[in-house]
Amino acid sequence: MKKVFQFRYKIILGVYPKSLNSSNIKNCEESDEYDPYSIHFVALDEDGDISATVRLIHHSPIGYPTENSSTFDKSMFERYKLAEMSRIFIATKYRSMQSTKNIINGLKKLMFVKMMQLGVEYSYGSLEENFLRLLKIYKLCYHTLANKSSHGSIGSRYPCILYTKQFGTDNPELIKLWEKECETEIF
Repeated sequence: MKKVFQFRYKIILGVYPKSLNSSNIKNCEESDEYDPYSIHFVALDEDGDISATVRLIHHSPIGYPTENSSTFDKSMFERYKLAEMSRIFIATKYRSMQSTKNIINGLKKLMFVKMMQLGVEYSYGSLEENFLRLLKIYKLCYHTLANKSSHGSIGSRYPCILYTKQFGTDNPELIKLWEKECETEIF
């Protein structure tokens, strides 16, 4: 986890340096109060270095970053079927369209299987407009829940929701992967 937090620190320092504050920085590591309630995923490059991270926050007793920082009707989602995908960070040297696509496609497989295992039917995301468009290109079709809202020093973001069922429908290879995973567990 130390390497994940150090990687996140480097990314935030490069993109949102004003958002780093002493409450979530220790030894050049970025973490927050949601990390203990998260499942963390990483993509490694050929040298074994982290090229990307994402976390899935699930069953968080303190809520979720999107709902705690945005105003929208939170009652439309059943708590035990809810999660949040956040801290989707990709190393600068892998931010070409092809490299990003390969990384996102790999992470999608891990995320979808875990969401299905946990019974997650929908996942929040707090997304910048450009990243929201990029994720749609990669068949992560988030739906906005409300107008953009300010997130302090990191700018405006849309509170969004990703429906797991649509995620699978948009990516049939993920459904096949899940079915294979289920067959393996039975036998």
